Amino acid sequence: ALMAFVVPKLVGIFAHSHHELPFLTKVLIGVSGFIVNYGIFIVLGVIGLVVAIRKLLKVEANLRAWHRWQLRLPVIGELVRQINAARFAATLSLLSSSGVPLLQALTIAGQVMSNRVLQDSCEQVVNAVREGSSLARAMDNAGTFPPLLVQLVSSGEANGTLAQQLDNAAKDQERELELVLGMAMGLLEPLTIVFMGFSVCLIVMAILQPIFQMNSLV
Repeated sequence: ALMAFVVPKLVGIFAHSHHELPFLTKVLIGVSGFIVNYGIFIVLGVIGLVVAIRKLLKVEANLRAWHRWQLRLPVIGELVRQINAARFAATLSLLSSSGVPLLQALTIAGQVMSNRVLQDSCEQVVNAVREGSSLARAMDNAGTFPPLLVQLVSSGEANGTLAQQLDNAAKDQERELELVLGMAMGLLEPLTIVFMGFSVCLIVMAILQPIFQMNSLV
């Protein structure tokens, strides 16, 4: 909004100046002119890109590739794992405490997950448990569940308190997720302020530099 509506009025007096303008002022005039002249095309392009991506993600193969890529990201991947692990543990705990058979509860808990790759891992766990494996060993072999969740499941199977341990795991995952999100938001706010201050500072410098030059010439 600054570059499209405010800056053109401020730098308009320099656009046709016969004096050589500072490099920063030239860049500001160029960027502002580009946004004024082609801003609507940029907005339409972004909208078209979003619509195209949504259509591409409706294809199952593309959706799986996107979810697989999500898990490989440094921070986002861990958040996705924690969110889905918390959903899985909470759902499985509720179903187990309600007397639902383990295989059926695992199938339902897997459907709660939003990531296709993690859903496939849950199907592997269901198949392994059906073949006689313990739940903790099957989850460990899947390689996509948090180690703490696997340890609590193992403890619950050994002590006969699987539902309670799953509930504890879900609460632990939610607390850890809240902590990570709180830290992220705590960093985002000052970074946003610094970015906006830096941007405004560049605009002010680009406007003041030619004014100082004209004053020095006078």
